[in-house]
Amino acid sequence: MAGGEGKRLLPLTLTTPKPLLKVDGKPIIEYNIDRLVQYGVKNINISINYLGDQLVDYFKDGSLKGITINYARENKPLGTIGSILLVEEFKFESILIMNSDLLTNIDFADFYNEFVNSNADMAVASTSYKVDVPYAVLEVDGNNRVKSLKEKPKYSYFSNAGIYLIKKSMLQLIPENKFYDITDLMESMLLIKKKIISFPVTGYWLDIGKPEDYKKAQEDIKHINFY
Repeated sequence: MAGGEGKRLLPLTLTTPKPLLKVDGKPIIEYNIDRLVQYGVKNINISINYLGDQLVDYFKDGSLKGITINYARENKPLGTIGSILLVEEFKFESILIMNSDLLTNIDFADFYNEFVNSNADMAVASTSYKVDVPYAVLEVDGNNRVKSLKEKPKYSYFSNAGIYLIKKSMLQLIPENKFYDITDLMESMLLIKKKIISFPVTGYWLDIGKPEDYKKAQEDIKHINFY
């Protein structure tokens, strides 16, 4: 998914699409493509919109990397999953979807094996998000009577990491030519009792959405093992 405008990274994205912003001299999206190639992925579709021709000019048909790259061109924003219906053909029953502005060394083999072995309809890569509450937290009943007290508790949640595996059959739930986010798809799947699992990312993961994230990536890249 590489069609977003990257407005939070302006002015860097004024003339360059966010996926092509460089981290240590290499475009963000290229780190992801090279890692997918390392795991044996041969067919990649890139969803493009904003300044999309620059991505086409950079990667062309993918032959220089020994793979096939096709492009799904949005004529209007279709959300984080709607543009997948623009892809002409998927050759396999399992489809890997990921945001192009991530810097990660997720183990795609483990991710895929967990998806298959659990017989899930969707697997969602997740990261741990911790919240430290700086105050005492009161647990009260319906009558506002205090039942317990927790002093400065710490909570941990799993948050969406922007990487997914889905069964091809799930695409039939996506409306054509409409703005549709992947969270909409997940909600539709849950309503009809489809199986969605979480896959915790144990390696490095960074969503490069803000200037401070981009700055952090420039430092972190020196210490990340991608191979």
